[in-house]
Amino acid sequence: MKVWFALAKGVVLESLRRKDLWVVAILGFLMMISAGALGFFGFEGLQAFAKDLAATVLGLFSTVIAVITTARLMPDEIKNRTLYPLLARPIRRLDLLIGKLLGAIFVTWMSFLLLCIATGLALLVFRVQFEPIMAQYVLCKLLGLAVLCSLTFALSTIMTQAAAATVSFIFAFGSSMITRALVMAHESNPRGAGYGFKVLNGVLPQFGLFDLGGRAANMNWGPVPIWVIGSLFAYAIVYSSAMLFISWMKFNRQAI
Repeated sequence: MKVWFALAKGVVLESLRRKDLWVVAILGFLMMISAGALGFFGFEGLQAFAKDLAATVLGLFSTVIAVITTARLMPDEIKNRTLYPLLARPIRRLDLLIGKLLGAIFVTWMSFLLLCIATGLALLVFRVQFEPIMAQYVLCKLLGLAVLCSLTFALSTIMTQAAAATVSFIFAFGSSMITRALVMAHESNPRGAGYGFKVLNGVLPQFGLFDLGGRAANMNWGPVPIWVIGSLFAYAIVYSSAMLFISWMKFNRQAI
């Protein structure tokens, strides 16, 4: 685990060197200014709208950061030839992949939490109420971002950086639409073909499960049951592990 966290620390430091988190800070500042401009017209009666808008913006920015940060990790290591000094050390390829993936997840989580703090402060200035479900929204979003990072990481070992980012964006923003299409295909086809659509729906990532933004934006909604959060946590662990296994299978056979 020392190797994993050392490699993850390197990814975080590289992100700081690239000024990625500075971009996040600027985005957070712009979000606070935008909230101030909206607050000029008054938030009374618009609290649900403000929270829904905040959840949408947070989801958009954090998704972009997760995909861009993760998609370039391994391709950049190979392109810049910095991978060879790492593999020359007593480090297994699996350890390298785990460390890099953890680093991408940490950078994404840090960026998301910074944006959450900026957004929360902006909304608190105008006395927008926050229910306990907002904490669950943040937790589930962190789990969903980890799954997105693992998917993008696996794709980046199979295809080019641009292709991996594109496919990840399609799944991240179109997950609900793809799921509905597969469900409709399953219901309108014969049993054999419909079963294939059902299996495909189970294999593809279900990012909509982690999005509690719509629920959190509504007033006086109670928190989600603990067993649901536990199920989402288990799903994130299993799916991320499967994506890491795919990455290892591809990278382990790759000639460096």
